Formats: sequence, C-alpha cells, structure tokens
Amino acid sequence: MLRQRFNRTCLSPLGMAVCERVFNQVCADERLDPLDPNAEILAVLVVAIFRNAHTNERELLEAVKSRRQKVMVTGR
Repeated sequence: MLRQRFNRTCLSPLGMAVCERVFNQVCADERLDPLDPNAEILAVLVVAIFRNAHTNERELLEAVKSRRQKVMVTGR
C-alpha cells in the first residue's frame, strides 16, 4: 500500500526529467518566464498529464500544447 501511494505522489528521476524537458520546451515556445506564476500552472499541468499515462516525451509535449491551446481558445 505504501509503495502504491509513493508511486502516485512522486516522480522517478526519469519521469521528472521528461516533465522538465517538456516544461522547458513549452516555456521557450510560448516565451514564458519559468519563474512567472503562469509557469507554475504549466508545471502542474505537465505533471498531471504525465501521471495520466502520457509518459512518452513527444506525446506529453503534444498533450500539453493541445490542452493549453484549448484553454486559450475557450478561456477555460
């Protein structure tokens, strides 16, 4: 049970590296300062999508960009 909880709350070093690369790529593409409060929202989004089985870096990047595009268009 403890191991399952740990797996849901922590990222492996590999998972963290994937999320960091995607975060940095989206920040660069959108010219977003990584220290901006909006970047914190982006970081939460990246990790949430990663945890929902998008562990492949390319798929994760596409899913994050798609979600952010949808938010920009609908305003939600």
